[in-house]
Amino acid sequence: MCIAQQRSGHGTMFVNQTQHDYFSGGHRTFDQNGTAIANSHISGSKNMYKLDFIGRDKGTRLLDSFVSFIQQNMFTMSFSSLVPDLLPLISTSPVLYHAVIAVGALDAHRHTAGRALQGEKPLDVDAMTSYHKSMGILRSCLGRGDVMQREDVLWATFFLGLFELLSDDSGEGWVKHMLYGTSKMLQLSGPSDCMSLARKTFYDLFRVLEASRALLYNEETILSQECWLQLQQTLSSNATRWEPIEEIITLMIEISAFSLRAGAIIDMIPEAERFTDPSVALLAAEGLNAQEAIYNWHTKTLLQLVQDGPDEYSNLALLYYHALLIFLSGNYDYFPYWDKIPAPVLSPAEISDHLIAILELSGEVLHHSNIPGVMLFFPITVAGSRARRFDQRSAVLNLLDRVFWKGFVVANKIRDGLLERWTERDREGTIHLATEILTTPQSS
Repeated sequence: MCIAQQRSGHGTMFVNQTQHDYFSGGHRTFDQNGTAIANSHISGSKNMYKLDFIGRDKGTRLLDSFVSFIQQNMFTMSFSSLVPDLLPLISTSPVLYHAVIAVGALDAHRHTAGRALQGEKPLDVDAMTSYHKSMGILRSCLGRGDVMQREDVLWATFFLGLFELLSDDSGEGWVKHMLYGTSKMLQLSGPSDCMSLARKTFYDLFRVLEASRALLYNEETILSQECWLQLQQTLSSNATRWEPIEEIITLMIEISAFSLRAGAIIDMIPEAERFTDPSVALLAAEGLNAQEAIYNWHTKTLLQLVQDGPDEYSNLALLYYHALLIFLSGNYDYFPYWDKIPAPVLSPAEISDHLIAILELSGEVLHHSNIPGVMLFFPITVAGSRARRFDQRSAVLNLLDRVFWKGFVVANKIRDGLLERWTERDREGTIHLATEILTTPQSS
C-alpha cells in the first residue's frame, strides 16, 4: 500500500502565524489555468489573476475567517489537519485561493452582521466576487488534460459547493457540484490507495457527504461501484484501528444502491403480480441481510464504546445507524405486498424509539461538537418523515433552525420539504378519517 507523505510539525497552523512562511516572495501572478508567471511585476492583463494579499489586511482577515470556519466545522476526523495541508496549495492556486476567500468572506459577513469597515466593500460583495472569479478559473481549468490529478481543483469544487450551501437555500448548486463536478473528476481519475494526505482527507470528506446526498436525493453514487467499495475495503484493512463511522458510511452507500435497485425491480413487475412474484420475496431476504449487517455494526460499536468511551464522531455514527434502519424499513413498510413476507420492517414502537434517539443525538452533536449541521441532514430528514406528534415535529424544526443559524441556509430547503410533507399527510389523514366516519354504519 502506498503511504502518504507525513507532515512535519504538529498541531494546527493558523494563517496569521504561517502566512509569511507559505506566501513569502512578494506578489505572485497567475494565468487563468493556474500557472504561476515568474515575473511578479506583470499586471493589468484580463487573463491573469493576482494573489496579492501579502500586507493587505483584508485579505489576511478573510483567510483567518476561512481558517476559523474550518476549525468550527469538522466534517471528518481528519479535517483538523486540513489547514496546514491546504495552505501550500492555496499559495499557488488561484482557483482554490478565490474559493476559500469566498467562504471566508461569507462567514465573516455572517459574524459581523453585514457591517463593513470604512472604505471597504461589503463582505458579501467580496464573497460573491471571489466565488465568480473561482468559477471562471475553474471552467478554464476543466479543459486541461491534467485536471483530474490536481488536488487544488478538487478542493475548489468542494469549497464552491460549500459556498452554495452557505448562501443558497435551494441546495441545487451543491448537488450540481457534488454530482457533476467532484464525482465526475474522481470517476475519471479512478480509485487509488496511493493518496497524499490532502487527497485522503478529501476522499474521506467526499464519502460521508456523498453517502448522505445519495440517500437524501435517492440517486446513484460512484461510491457504490465495486472498484470504490474495494478501495474502501483495502483502506479499512490497512488501518490501525476500526472506526465505526467509516463502516456505517459504507453501509449507507450499499443500502442506497440497494434501495435504487429494489425500486427498479419492483417497477418492472406489474402491480397485480407483486404479491406473488418471487423477485419480491428475494428483495425481502436481501433487505433482511442488510438489516442484520446494520445490527451487527451496532453490536460491534457498542463493545468499542464500552472500552474507549464515546466521542463526537461515534455519536454521528450512531445517528446514521438509527436513520439507516428507518430508511431501510421505508423501502418495505409503505407497501402491502410485503405484509405477509418476512422483511426488514420496523414496528411503530421501534420507529418511535429510533426517532427519539435521532432527535436526542442530533441535539447533542449540534450543541457539543464542531460537526457541521449539514452532516445531520440525512438523519434529521428521516426523523421528520416519520414525525407524527407536534412535539416531535417541533423538535425537528428546532434542530433545522439551529443548523440555519450556524450558517447553512440550505436547512430552509429541508424544513420547507418537511412542512409540505406534513401538510399533505395531515390532509390525507383527515380525509381518511372522514371517509371512515361516513362509511361506518351508525347504531340506532
